[in-house]
Amino acid sequence: MIIAITAEQGRMEKSMLAAKLASTLAALRAQAGRKVLLLDADPRHGALDLALATHDTASIHLTARPISAKGLQPELEHLVNCYHDIVIDSEARDSLGSRSAMIAARVLVVSVDGLADQACLVGRIAHARTINPALRVLLVTAATPDAVQALAAQIGAASVIDAEQLYDAVFDSIPS
Repeated sequence: MIIAITAEQGRMEKSMLAAKLASTLAALRAQAGRKVLLLDADPRHGALDLALATHDTASIHLTARPISAKGLQPELEHLVNCYHDIVIDSEARDSLGSRSAMIAARVLVVSVDGLADQACLVGRIAHARTINPALRVLLVTAATPDAVQALAAQIGAASVIDAEQLYDAVFDSIPS
């Protein structure tokens, strides 16, 4: 399964939260016995740095590496058959890499606070769904989930959860 993680465009805090979500999600899945690849397509490489600093990647079948946004699509075509799960930390801005991640993913996790202008994000998700109509969108917020409900309504078929619910929301309703 491919899981893409991104943040609203802009602020560094949300990018770091997205990196933490990607790193933690990949490690938890690997600890459950899955062979997992964490691809860090964000130029800051926050998820990669966190994974290498906080997890013994060798003992839990977790491979973590950076990837350029341009190389994401062709790499995914090859790697999808080599790993049980691929977690992609994509950049927040609209780019070839973030669009490729959304199109390839089964689940898209977006770190939001509901305060920014969401038109670009809504448009990117709508575009991805024209190619990948089964894309499941989870909006993760540390703020009050009610503040993000309007965004969920704009996206359509998006769930609003808090970070503590993430693992269950991603994996419980989807067969391995």
